[in-house]
Amino acid sequence: MRRQSAFTLIEIIVTIIVIGIAATALLSVFTSLVRGSADPVIQQQATTIAEAYMEEIMLRAFEDPQGGETGTDEGEPGRAEYDDVQDYASLATGPAADQFGNPIAALAAYTVAVTISNQDLNGIAPADSLRIDISVSHPAVDPILLSTYRTRY
Repeated sequence: MRRQSAFTLIEIIVTIIVIGIAATALLSVFTSLVRGSADPVIQQQATTIAEAYMEEIMLRAFEDPQGGETGTDEGEPGRAEYDDVQDYASLATGPAADQFGNPIAALAAYTVAVTISNQDLNGIAPADSLRIDISVSHPAVDPILLSTYRTRY
């Protein structure tokens, strides 16, 4: 008579438990990787938005070309009419928008804040030096902050 060999019920249960624990660990690692995979794309998009705002602002004159303006915009009804850097100090925090102030629907989750302030820069008087800070935030990532100086030249 031949002896038959097989798995016992206890061996099968232990095997199922070990495989279940391993599968749970692998799935939790996979889930966290998939959840964070979009973060670099969101960060890059936020950086691109900040750079676009910065380029738009830096292309404007240091002071009002019409003269008479002191500080934030006086008389410019909207972003499309901003003609100097200090006009952007009155730009309200809000969703990303084009240079005419029209919101961009595809970028509605991004919030942009612009701050313009007079600051001393290596001996250049604050009246002749502006610090420009642009912050772009998105619920999924930390805010992106882009800063530069603009001087009267």
